[in-house]
Amino acid sequence: MTDSVEGIRWKIEEIDNEILDLVKKRMSIALDMGHNKVEKAMPVRDLRVEEQVRDRYLARAKEVGISEAAAVELSSLLVRESVEAQARLPRPMRPRKVLVVGGGGRMGQWFCRFFASRGHQVKVFDSLPGKAYPNVGSLEEGVKEAEVIAVSSHISATADMLRRIFALRPKGLVFDIASVKSPLIEVLKEGADQGLLVCSVHPMFGPDASFIFARNIIICDCGSEAAVNKFMPLLNGTGANVLEMPVEEHDRVIAVVLGMSHALNLAFFGALRRSGFSYEELSRASSTTFQKQMGTSCGVAQESPNLYYEIQHLNPYNREMLEILISSLREVQEAGSDEDRSHMIRIMHEGRRYFEVKE
Repeated sequence: MTDSVEGIRWKIEEIDNEILDLVKKRMSIALDMGHNKVEKAMPVRDLRVEEQVRDRYLARAKEVGISEAAAVELSSLLVRESVEAQARLPRPMRPRKVLVVGGGGRMGQWFCRFFASRGHQVKVFDSLPGKAYPNVGSLEEGVKEAEVIAVSSHISATADMLRRIFALRPKGLVFDIASVKSPLIEVLKEGADQGLLVCSVHPMFGPDASFIFARNIIICDCGSEAAVNKFMPLLNGTGANVLEMPVEEHDRVIAVVLGMSHALNLAFFGALRRSGFSYEELSRASSTTFQKQMGTSCGVAQESPNLYYEIQHLNPYNREMLEILISSLREVQEAGSDEDRSHMIRIMHEGRRYFEVKE
């Protein structure tokens, strides 16, 4: 006689608790490893080891009755939690006096929390309340004290703020976090030419990110290699993926990564709104692909309209990229209208080659 449904559920609950106890044990051992890394000044991430963990899970996926995709997801989740716990361990680092200009905004607050969590003394210059972090009385006072100055202003206001800061001859590192660099390049290079420690940073995540493990951060050289070298240690032990590039190259890449992807999602939910179907109706009928796309577009709809306007308006490479996007959409429309299916097949094959998807 088979066990009752309730009996089976009880057994599953018992096994779930055993799994969580093992996760707890794994996290404890991961923290021991983290302390070792701190003592030996080792980086928090080791991509070779992460690959070995993934391969172990893949090798046993079939045996334990889960898909390879689930095995990869499970290994990635456990590695991420372990590395995040290791990244939170304090590392020997001289505490610095940090000024976050625009520290009352959402991204400014993120940087306040980030620097404070790493033992630095954080102050804010902003007309908005600094919340847990004290506001300085004036920009001059804040710049005079600061060893690190992070500028988190609106993109359109960042160049003027940098000029005000440079005029005060800051003694330490200065960096902005603007999503578009073209309006800033002249003033950034002027600062570097004056011998100031100036670089430009673009965190490729938003203020809701609770961790930066495996997240991308772009560091732009504006003519002061010393500034880039000063910024890098601020990320030690975080597990972030750092990409360096000259500031002049930034916006061409971002026109694809942000400009095009934002526009695609704006157009997508604009088309949904005009479709005649409600969100609820489409959710009930959605496919896996549609559900993912709708979720992404829904997230975009919650973002700051002013930020999205500035990203579209201020990047000089966006228009060219959007023309390419429009042309690509027209090609899909034409391929779907052709009686000969070879056009659509060619588009799909070209996509597979681009992503290196094997037949």
